[in-house]
Amino acid sequence: MVSISKKASLIIFFAAGSIFIGIGIASIIDSNIPRFVQISEIIKPNQTGIFTPDMNTGNIANIFFNKSNALVIIKDPNNAVILNKTQDNKIFNNTIKSDKDGKYKIQISNTGKTALGLKLGAFSKASPIAFSGQMMLIITGIIIIGLGIRMKKMD
Repeated sequence: MVSISKKASLIIFFAAGSIFIGIGIASIIDSNIPRFVQISEIIKPNQTGIFTPDMNTGNIANIFFNKSNALVIIKDPNNAVILNKTQDNKIFNNTIKSDKDGKYKIQISNTGKTALGLKLGAFSKASPIAFSGQMMLIITGIIIIGLGIRMKKMD
């Protein structure tokens, strides 16, 4: 049977705990950097698609769809309407640039009789719910380091 010294155990626990904490912190930093996300979706007649990219100031969102009748409403993080456009059976291609940090609401209602083939590209940050997973990594790392200290003290 191989015996590991208490000093080696402490180093292993510290290393493992530090890795958990490091990954959690790196993930928190990374999730606050907007990434370009592309979505392709079919919106059937009389249905609405709602998209909420979380953008920083200066980020863009591009909306493109095929010939169809549609109503496009875009609201900024303060719920102010920045675009309200009815599209009559023409190709729609519009790019918006965010003036504020926060969640923008892009609502596309298909008012036509044919399916609307939507292609949306927008910068967006990770969901706030990801923060709970990141905190669990950090807390796990702290617990592992605590266990290592406790093992060192046990004689």
